[in-house]
Amino acid sequence: MADDELMFSMEEVGSLKRSSGERVVRFGRDPSVDDDDDDFYICPITDDPVSPTKEICDYLKNIANNRQLSNSLPKNSFTYKATWKHAIEKARAMPDPWAEFHLEEVETEPCIRYRYNAITGDWVQDQVFIKMSSQPFGKGAMRECYRTKKLSNFSHSSNWKCASNYVAKRYMETVDRDVYFEDVRLQMEAKLWGEEYNRHRPPKQVDIMQMCVVEMASRPGKPLYHLEHYIEGQYIKYNSNSGFVRDDNIRLTPQAFSHFTFERSGHQLIVVDIQGVGDLYTDPQIHTEKGTDFGDGNLGVRGMALFFHSHLCNKICKSMGLTPFDVAPAESTQLDCTNKLLQSAKTMLRGCEEQCGSPRVRTTSFTHMSPHLSRLSETSSADENLSDAESVPCSPLSLGVSVDRSPLGWSFMNEMNEGDRNNTDHKASDSGGDSGYPSERRSEGDLAEHHDRLTEEKWSFFHSSRAHIHRPSCVAVEVERLNNLMLERKIGKSVLGKVHLAMVRYHEAGRFCEKDAPWDQKSALYHLERAAMCGELEAIVALGQCYLQLPHHILSELELEDSDENRKKGFRFLLQAAEAGDRPSMMLVARAFDTGINLPSDRTQDWEEAVQWYDCVLNMTDYDEGGEFDGMQDDPRYLLLAREAELFQMGGFNLTADPQRAGDLFTEAAEAAMEAMKGRLANQYYMKAEEAWSAMEE
Repeated sequence: MADDELMFSMEEVGSLKRSSGERVVRFGRDPSVDDDDDDFYICPITDDPVSPTKEICDYLKNIANNRQLSNSLPKNSFTYKATWKHAIEKARAMPDPWAEFHLEEVETEPCIRYRYNAITGDWVQDQVFIKMSSQPFGKGAMRECYRTKKLSNFSHSSNWKCASNYVAKRYMETVDRDVYFEDVRLQMEAKLWGEEYNRHRPPKQVDIMQMCVVEMASRPGKPLYHLEHYIEGQYIKYNSNSGFVRDDNIRLTPQAFSHFTFERSGHQLIVVDIQGVGDLYTDPQIHTEKGTDFGDGNLGVRGMALFFHSHLCNKICKSMGLTPFDVAPAESTQLDCTNKLLQSAKTMLRGCEEQCGSPRVRTTSFTHMSPHLSRLSETSSADENLSDAESVPCSPLSLGVSVDRSPLGWSFMNEMNEGDRNNTDHKASDSGGDSGYPSERRSEGDLAEHHDRLTEEKWSFFHSSRAHIHRPSCVAVEVERLNNLMLERKIGKSVLGKVHLAMVRYHEAGRFCEKDAPWDQKSALYHLERAAMCGELEAIVALGQCYLQLPHHILSELELEDSDENRKKGFRFLLQAAEAGDRPSMMLVARAFDTGINLPSDRTQDWEEAVQWYDCVLNMTDYDEGGEFDGMQDDPRYLLLAREAELFQMGGFNLTADPQRAGDLFTEAAEAAMEAMKGRLANQYYMKAEEAWSAMEE
């Protein structure tokens, strides 16, 4: 049987809900088994959660074996509807895992629920009723968890024994209220990347839990909690935001998903801290290139470096066209144990996986796109000639949707007075509660259909506009991309280069070695070279200084062989840095051509070149009021002008003597010395100017 016949599309889910009016559940594979068996599980995508049970798995397995849900089956057939309804009835009949705690006896509390739509960037609110236990049943490093039940807004009964199981989480330490909202935004953004990953048809699909903020309106201070569905099963942490990758009970999908987000976002972000039940994840973390949003857990490029230091590409990565991150030989050896474990993973490829960034991966067409989105598609198309920071935004929040970040200024779609709330609660939940994700879209009348169409257009634009932004993780491809850019656009424009530079800093700090053990200098140098290849100016300068035996602040303990070949290489790096606008490198290059010091054997002393580089330094505008170059106090402006004047006065080394120019430069040096309160030195320069002009008369 084809694998496609064993899966259920989100369109089928929506079709069933519209036709049957039943609660909607999602079908997938058994999260406790990472193999290619035909087992299934059920997880919630609405207010009605269901937990995996062997009975349901067996039931659906029999359905699949009997080909009752073949893709060829008409979506409006009686068998199709009956099968779904039968499965839902099975789900409803499952026992409540929290029955023994009798939460139905706890006091009912009204609260305001805030939900985030990552597609539109909107926040919506409504009122819900919950029952929460008084004592936490679990604690993490930062939050504690409470058993909670919530009545569905689609339900008209008050039977709390049938209410949905949720987990309410709150920070144990006092945090700003903004943190709760930012956490929800992070998780919903990560969920969007889960949808994107699934569109590439991986062996096992992933999903990220819906999470919202609830405000306990009846409690003093109106405290906030995070609220998400309770999922029964073994909770596993597969990787963390600080580089941890679980190396027992090895799983392929979580690591491949993180790697996918890095490449598919054009290196702008990576989703890590993957944890949950099977491939239903919760509490992820996003590292972004700037590292300024998504809370304190966003470690920026440092977090990306930590992931790739412990990540070894698996067969899912390879089947989806993801490229290995460049690691040093010693680092590769350390990952050998991981490679052996990867061989024991049971996930089977289907052969239908789409390559990351494949143009064949599409959503709906743009036939009915709104004028606003059409304009965006014209101005936001991906351009490989742009730098990472200038590329198409990786977040749907950048689609022109204005979102007020302040919790006091959320733009709510469902603002209503208290008198109307009870009468419209059901409808508000249906229209305002649409998560915006294609897999979880709800319909309720013409307004909801219009909203569905709008979000589908935005979803379509979001993916189609980024069809070519995919960037591999390997340096070779990144260098090829940068070679097509102008010099000034190459330097510092590669996130991949910044990630390799972060690897250097971690090595030097001893993060990747045992306590009191020497850090790996060869691996650090390897990553420094890769960072330089990607145009990271700090790495280019450090390599130039290191190869030329000059003091360097990056890898200051590293000493390389003082050979002619290394000196040639070092000078090329310094020259590259000087051409990129690094002022200290300009001075080093100028003095090398001037004095011959640090000049390699394949270069000759050249005063014409020296004058050009001195001019480059002098033409830079960042001088302080004293006439001295910022950060270059040993080389004030008047000294550089005086040295140029001396070179023109003497002539030689490919520079023609020019007394007139020498006199003018000495005069300019004298004026600069006067501004720096160096009167005696200024008088000397005026005298030298007279000498130069007198030589011209002779």
